[in-house]
Amino acid sequence: MFKTSHRENRIVAVSAERLFDVVADVERYPEFVPLMQQATVVRLSARAYETEQVLTLGLLVYRWRTHTELDPPRSIHVTTADPNFQHLLIRWSFAPEPDGRCRVGFELDCAVRWFWFKPLGDAVVARMALTTVDAFVTRARSLEAAERALTTPPVASLPTPL
Repeated sequence: MFKTSHRENRIVAVSAERLFDVVADVERYPEFVPLMQQATVVRLSARAYETEQVLTLGLLVYRWRTHTELDPPRSIHVTTADPNFQHLLIRWSFAPEPDGRCRVGFELDCAVRWFWFKPLGDAVVARMALTTVDAFVTRARSLEAAERALTTPPVASLPTPL
């Protein structure tokens, strides 16, 4: 059995609400999460959803479902009942800082059940855990920059001298 765990807690220059929204928007993951081919919400309630996700690594394609519970804008918990995992638990926490930044916590605990599934654990889960927070913070910052560009009035240009 392959096991991995990763914990991270740091302050980032993104608001807690923005980062929560980016992490909760699972259907956008293929746009910025490496190896994520597809993510589709298949069941939705007020504070939870079930998602079918597809990861690709070369010829390896893996499809599984996750259950996500939301506590806006404080936390997100993700689990799976997929038989290839002994367990998978992802916990996000978001705490606003006085200066508009966010203290983000990320925890991943994963145990892959089957020997033939070990390459996915080695190649994907362990490596992705190390870059997950950065990927989501980068996405949140790019969305904020795009919004600023849309709301910033253009600078008046001066006539060109002849």
